[in-house]
Amino acid sequence: MKNYLVAKNYTINDHTKWYDDRSNEVSLVENYTKMENILVESAKQHLVGLDDVIVHRGEAPHIREVFKIHFKEIYDLWKSEPCNILYCDLDVVFLKKAMFFDQYDFFAMFNFTDPTRTVDEHYGLTFDRFFNCGIRYYPHDMKQEVWDLGFEMLENWNPDRWDSEQVIYNNMLWSQDIAPQLFYRPDLAFQMLFEQPLHQNNTTFNRISIRDAAVVHVHGSRGSGNRLEIMKQLTNGEFQEEILLL
Repeated sequence: MKNYLVAKNYTINDHTKWYDDRSNEVSLVENYTKMENILVESAKQHLVGLDDVIVHRGEAPHIREVFKIHFKEIYDLWKSEPCNILYCDLDVVFLKKAMFFDQYDFFAMFNFTDPTRTVDEHYGLTFDRFFNCGIRYYPHDMKQEVWDLGFEMLENWNPDRWDSEQVIYNNMLWSQDIAPQLFYRPDLAFQMLFEQPLHQNNTTFNRISIRDAAVVHVHGSRGSGNRLEIMKQLTNGEFQEEILLL
């Protein structure tokens, strides 16, 4: 059975559909290509049991359309053969040995996002625990009914919400009725919300220091240039000091 790392790197024409308008962000496409290289190389070094890396490519009018397309691409791969899939956004870097494959027999995400709670009026859903979908695990024995729930919501896509895919994935996650203690692993999905990795607020949010993280999501949508530089620094072993920045 194959274990795949999957990512996406699409060419898009309209950069206004991100969380903010990124039309004027310097070197946006180039920065994400460099992030892709860091993601892939760091995963090859630290992701236990990895057999192959697949980066889906194509063209789409804007990033929200990519979300919809890639949902189906991951499903098609999952259906094509018995396989385990770890999906990561391009702005993810592996720093230490990380075990995902064959560790979970259910669809999983691993850490909160910001905000940690949300209400979605379009779908009529409230999440008291709202997890980040930048790192997702799809086991070979994931239940079809969880996929079906996602597809049902996909057909009723909310084009006005930036993180509509995250709402869908959270509904899939929590529909499985699994105790969060079984998949809450901030060390496998450290959310670097503040630009300085050692900032106390990063530690408080994740409940661990970045020094204890195996996988870090740097949130490139908050500025790809500086987040790319941080990914480079992390792979070089920086930010391991004991002193936290306030």
